[in-house]
Amino acid sequence: MSSINWLKQYPVDSLQIYFASSLELQEELINHGFQVPKDKNDKIKMPIPLIYSNFRGWLKTPNPITIERLIPPEWLDMKPQDLEWEEVRFNNKRAFKLPQEEVYVNVGVSGDAVIFVLDVKSYHLERVSIRGVNPEKWTNWVMFYIDLSYLTDIVNVLGNFIPNQVKNQVQSVKVEKELQQGEKEVTYYAVVPVKDFSFCLGCFDLALKYLKIKAEEHKKLNLCSKPCPDPDKVVSSLKLRIKYNSHAFAKVGIAKIQGKRPQIMIKLASEGQKTISGILKSVVEGKPRGELVYCDHENKSQYITLDLISFWRALNAIKSYVSLLPP
Repeated sequence: MSSINWLKQYPVDSLQIYFASSLELQEELINHGFQVPKDKNDKIKMPIPLIYSNFRGWLKTPNPITIERLIPPEWLDMKPQDLEWEEVRFNNKRAFKLPQEEVYVNVGVSGDAVIFVLDVKSYHLERVSIRGVNPEKWTNWVMFYIDLSYLTDIVNVLGNFIPNQVKNQVQSVKVEKELQQGEKEVTYYAVVPVKDFSFCLGCFDLALKYLKIKAEEHKKLNLCSKPCPDPDKVVSSLKLRIKYNSHAFAKVGIAKIQGKRPQIMIKLASEGQKTISGILKSVVEGKPRGELVYCDHENKSQYITLDLISFWRALNAIKSYVSLLPP
């Protein structure tokens, strides 16, 4: 990423990276002998982790997270206190109160592109979502939210890089409404072209540790031949970084999630169809996420690059929809 004019850093209210939605990752793990999401005899569970970080934006203290959503500490050979979690009971279930997590996004401009590089300082791993549809079929798979109060600032900062003839053009932007999470999230967004992105599961240390532990479990249970000889070597050979392909697009807009303040949202989405051979099902259907490549997990880069003018126009267009968000 050379010749980037770095502009500002903003705190990210929440970040979600649904690596579990990637058939490319699922196929890579299966091809290396892992039983994803579990083996047919229920000897081992092997969900692909979701990266989740909640930093800001709550109107009140969030509820504890119940066990069925989380990659629990024992799956990481850790204790709750190692993660600074507090174990409690919530709705008659084992649950955890998590510490406040921390994420920022660095915003830069390079030519006709705006770049968002995520600085994920703390996070946790989850294994399921509240949605009923399998994650492979979801359209959105990476999303982050920024407090709505930054909207004018972002528009003004980026406006310095928008040609005057573009500013003076009258061009309509199609804004769509979307309801998610059982209508707990109301969004208004415009589609913006994606120029590049790159997200790596293995660059999250807890996720890499999880994969190594699961490889050892496969070896002990003798569930497959490939991870058994040398689990560490198998994990280090995995392709865990997902890079840009032409099926990607972005949803840029505003969101009101129940229990949170209004937010700016950026969601990486996919279109098209993809199938792989699964463990529990002979054919698993979903959407293509990107090209899977090897990563040494050293610089831990996680970023998305969008068309600058389209992004700027989208933010300007959604200003008039703020009043339509629910209270």
